[in-house]
Amino acid sequence: MTNKQIALAFDELANLMELHEEDSFRIKSYASAYLTLRKLDSSLAEMSDTEIKAIKGVGPAIAAKIRELLETGKMDTLEKFREKTPVGVREMLEIGGFGPKKVRQVWQEMGLESPGELWYACNENRLIEYKGFGLKTQEDLKNKLDYFFRSRGKMHLDTALAEAEAACQLLQNEVSGAMAEPVGEVRRRCQVVESVEVLTTVDPTQLKLPEGGEFGRETGDNGEVYLRRGEGARVRVISCQPAEWGSKLFRYTGSAGFLEGFVQAHPGLDFKGLEQESQVFDKAQAAFVAPELRESASTLQSGTPTGLITDTDIRGILHVHSTWSDGLHSLREMCEYTRSLGYAYIGMTDHSQSAFYANGLKPDRVLAQMDEIDRLNEELAPFKIYKGIESDILNDGSLDYEDTLLERFDFVIASVHSNLRMTQEKATERILRAIEHPCTTILGHPTGRLLLSREGYPLDWDAIMEACAKHKVTIELNAHPRRLDIDWSLIPKAMAMGIKISINPDAHSRDGVLHTRFGVMLARKGGLTAEACLNAGLGIFK
Repeated sequence: MTNKQIALAFDELANLMELHEEDSFRIKSYASAYLTLRKLDSSLAEMSDTEIKAIKGVGPAIAAKIRELLETGKMDTLEKFREKTPVGVREMLEIGGFGPKKVRQVWQEMGLESPGELWYACNENRLIEYKGFGLKTQEDLKNKLDYFFRSRGKMHLDTALAEAEAACQLLQNEVSGAMAEPVGEVRRRCQVVESVEVLTTVDPTQLKLPEGGEFGRETGDNGEVYLRRGEGARVRVISCQPAEWGSKLFRYTGSAGFLEGFVQAHPGLDFKGLEQESQVFDKAQAAFVAPELRESASTLQSGTPTGLITDTDIRGILHVHSTWSDGLHSLREMCEYTRSLGYAYIGMTDHSQSAFYANGLKPDRVLAQMDEIDRLNEELAPFKIYKGIESDILNDGSLDYEDTLLERFDFVIASVHSNLRMTQEKATERILRAIEHPCTTILGHPTGRLLLSREGYPLDWDAIMEACAKHKVTIELNAHPRRLDIDWSLIPKAMAMGIKISINPDAHSRDGVLHTRFGVMLARKGGLTAEACLNAGLGIFK
């Protein structure tokens, strides 16, 4: 099992125990284990029992459960709580922003045992009769349920990509010289993926998979062959001959709209039987369109933009947290690791004082951290450490320190972390005031969305971008695969208005820095050029 899978098991256990009103101390310890294990950068599967017990917050009991998961794929305690909880009630725990206490209330007091029953109860205004549920709360819950139903069966890009790459590796290991590559939504780098597909020159029906191996093979209703790792995603395997690889790669990558537009633009063109994908465009006498851009037929006219951003264009990493606030690694560890990856600089941005839940920095701790950064800058030069902060945007749009302190930072990322349920008018007004502050450098994760969990708050993007252009504020593309915020579809408008985009990992551990690659994927999908990317440059802050 992966660290992520093990962490999620503890998260589920904590929620189920809270649902059943079990011992609060044990609930907190399991919830804490989830937060710790999901950030761990060393594989639990490769650690000894002694090393696992040495992890902060992991005692003998939790270590034993980790070992149980690693050896059997199950946790007896979790299975017992699953058994005594109806499946539909467990599904209600997956609704973003609807915690165990509320789930227990609708289950025990209202007799509702599934998300569908809960939605129907909201539709009939039955919840407003109960304590803690007013009309506004009921409407908000119904919106959450609508989003929950729309998101089911989908996965984040990082998960889908990992499943596709693992399947490709299996296919290439099974047959020497075989070709295998992700296609469809994964190759187009869709931020949310419904179907994982792989093109290969291997005949999947002839795969000799060992019993009890990592992968199993399934046959779909229409004869399609799928590969699956345990409880992972089903990966559809599309087989072709090497001589038609380019044609098939083209066909199975583009969206239906893109392919329809291509056919209409080149009536009668036969692009079958081509070995290289580039030959399709050559035969059509059309500009090559990068896979990420094949979402719409509109890109057929322009092709791939000159200078489309790549991983190697990113010169430094911004938006990084350390143990000064809620990060897993020290400031020194984050800096040295980032330098070891070949980057020229890092921008430290621990949380500001209002983020008490994240050990936000009071002014005296800000100054102490600045002193440490000064010492490290002398030691690690020419690698540069910029003094930044992720300043909370307060309810009225003001930033979370006095101006005299804000002015001492090299840069300020202004982000919303609280009161996410404002109307579009109020939310926009709040953001506009933050943008107008002379110390704001970057607008962080602008909509506050969590993909497949929480919709972002509504904003008037015309007004937001006009303000960013006027005040020369950069917009963040938060590269964490659960955010990927701003949405790639807004990038062309930002570029047209001269607004820089900063691709930031929002790293809370060393491995979090690696999330930058997902930001680059979505930036490419939006057509971002290196020239329009803030951290594709050097000496970006005075």
